[in-house]
Amino acid sequence: MRIAVVDDEEVFRNQISSEITRFFGRDKVSCFLYADGSEILRALELGLIYDAIFLDIEMKEMDGMKAASEIRKITRTVPIVFLTGHTEMAMDGYEVAAFRFLGKPPDRLKLRETLLDLEKHIRRGINITLKSDGEEIVIHASDVLFAESQNNEVRFVTSDKPVCVRMKFSEAEKLLSGTDCDFYKVHRCYIVNVLHIRKFSTTELHMDNGDVLPIARSATTDFKNKMFESLKKNGR
Repeated sequence: MRIAVVDDEEVFRNQISSEITRFFGRDKVSCFLYADGSEILRALELGLIYDAIFLDIEMKEMDGMKAASEIRKITRTVPIVFLTGHTEMAMDGYEVAAFRFLGKPPDRLKLRETLLDLEKHIRRGINITLKSDGEEIVIHASDVLFAESQNNEVRFVTSDKPVCVRMKFSEAEKLLSGTDCDFYKVHRCYIVNVLHIRKFSTTELHMDNGDVLPIARSATTDFKNKMFESLKKNGR
């Protein structure tokens, strides 16, 4: 497992790295330390791959939120764990699909819980199998941006191409809820993957592919509550 730690304070870089190594074991994890956001971006642009990135938000050269936005232009799936003392920044993290928010310095118990969840997330690559036009298509759940009900079919919009399947929308909801991704039904015709929401308002969602989806008025409060529940549940 390869984990990047990005922090402009050496003491915290070393602390996080030591805790990660202690948790997984030296033979199972390699930590790569970076002093600012531009360094991790250069590494990613050179083709280096990480299973997770721990990213300080408040850095002098390039702040973590800006770095995360640039990271998401390169990869949408690597889990990003933010380190910050400002919990009010948690909602901003949804624009860059933050995996978790930890205080700084991080509580050891919460850090270990985060590492345990990261391990499960990384190792549980759940695929779903769809049958379209007599052909079985296997896709990773995290690649599904949203599912749309269309008459007697469900259209699964992925980061690659849409897949149309003859099934009930309730069946699609059950299928997606069985994965390790956060799928929410925001409208009678739409189930969305939080990982792929770029921004949202009280009436609509902007997805990674540029599609703008409606949020049902009756679902607005529930959707926001679920977002906050997800933040609270994951310690963000």
